Amino acid sequence: MNAISARMQFARYAVLGAALAAALAWSAGAAAQKYPTRPIRVVIPFPPGGNVDTFARVLLRYVEEDLGQPMVIDNRGGANGIVGADTVAKAAPDGYNIMVTSFGLAVNQ
Repeated sequence: MNAISARMQFARYAVLGAALAAALAWSAGAAAQKYPTRPIRVVIPFPPGGNVDTFARVLLRYVEEDLGQPMVIDNRGGANGIVGADTVAKAAPDGYNIMVTSFGLAVNQ
């Protein structure tokens, strides 16, 4: 290995190390944020009283206790779950809008 290629390899590792250090510094700030700080909206894409709704309501009681924040259930029935899925897809990507559904939604176009 000659001196020029050794310098180039060192420069390459230096740039890689700087990029890694920047990524770690940036992710440390994101990890310090507390979640959740407000109620979480849970969209159930089926009418109230069905199997998915009953399962979600039982499950979300335990999630509320663990997170310390209320889970607001929003039933959006219609079009075999597409209406509720569309609501969640168009919501802000902040982690405060989630969906509980069944495998039947996977066959929709």
